[in-house]
Amino acid sequence: MSVFSLFNVVAICALVSLCFENSSADELNGVVVVFRHGDRTPIRPYPTDPYGNRSLWPVDYGMLTNIGKMNHFKLGQWLRQRYSQFLPEVYSERDIYVRSTDVDRTLMSASANLAGLYPPVKTDIWNPDLQWQPIPIHTIPESMDPVLAAKKECPKFNRLEKELFKTQYFKNLSHQLHDLYAYVTKYSGDSIHDLKSLEYLYSTLFIESNYNFTLPEWAKGVFPDKLKPWASLSFVVPTWTEEMARLKTGPFFNELIGYFRNRTQKNVQYYAPKFLMYSAHDTTIANLLNTMEAFEPHPPPYTATIIFELWRTQNGTDFVQTFYKNTTEPRQFAAKGCNLNCLLPDFESKLKSISIPLDQWESECQSGWPFIYYLMLGGMVSTILCISCIVSLAVYRLKRKSELYMQLPNEEYYA
Repeated sequence: MSVFSLFNVVAICALVSLCFENSSADELNGVVVVFRHGDRTPIRPYPTDPYGNRSLWPVDYGMLTNIGKMNHFKLGQWLRQRYSQFLPEVYSERDIYVRSTDVDRTLMSASANLAGLYPPVKTDIWNPDLQWQPIPIHTIPESMDPVLAAKKECPKFNRLEKELFKTQYFKNLSHQLHDLYAYVTKYSGDSIHDLKSLEYLYSTLFIESNYNFTLPEWAKGVFPDKLKPWASLSFVVPTWTEEMARLKTGPFFNELIGYFRNRTQKNVQYYAPKFLMYSAHDTTIANLLNTMEAFEPHPPPYTATIIFELWRTQNGTDFVQTFYKNTTEPRQFAAKGCNLNCLLPDFESKLKSISIPLDQWESECQSGWPFIYYLMLGGMVSTILCISCIVSLAVYRLKRKSELYMQLPNEEYYA
């Protein structure tokens, strides 16, 4: 099975200024940003990790560090500068809506970002000695979230992923990486048997090297050069096919398109704010980019950001621009082969095949089990019911028999 536009090159502006070649009459009408959290500590040390002692790290495992807080504070300042003419300085819940996955480091990243985006001014100043103001951040448990965390249970996706790993490509890949898996398993003490577990190890080594820890000799032989290509490839797996991408990112794109529609309509019951902010993970960034056929496999860095901008021309034509910022300046790209200035109807049309409403997503996910599974499940339930009936009947008969042979008051016994 072929990669879902795996190596489609991102369209890059020759100059940053070219990314903003809109007519002076064009009006920015809506912005959606999705970013990865800031710098963090390793999620967990590997068994033989010489730096597995919690005391060696500034905060607990998987938590946002002070560097990470500053990462996002500066990104917030950058967003303030970029949208100074669009987003009012004084905070209003009618201007911005913030959502995060239900993870400490993403919630904290959103908070630090907002501190840079909305330093209190004018009526927002509530404490002259504190250049900060509370701004709501919305979230739901990851196990209930199919939109941003994309971790709500989806049996059909799980089945598709298992089928993917049985394809000849992945069988060959597993054979190709056998020695590498065996090597890192032996020396790390962890079970490294697939791309995902390999990426976890790569991430830990990357963070430790960032913190100037000297890596073990065995790790120097494979990090980063021998591990990075496969760690990068792991980010493509969840959206490898269009069907998988639809189940993994479809609810997000459905929400995105719905938001743009609301921004282009007047007098609608639901008021759509000017700015949507989503705080998430490297997997989120990779999944969205790859679904839009704009992902060059790589581990998305801290604060990597996707930007969707909705514009309206003087004659009332709506179009969308998409950007990816993983360095100093954002790079414009064409979403699913649309033009850089993608007309909104074309943007919707290009994403139609992968966009899916939540109720339909729920239905498709639960219908993902093959019919044989339902037969097996029905057979198990029937068997359990039959056994229960047989046991109940046996107990009843024993009880009844005991009652039939109870001693009567005038009954005589013989030796």
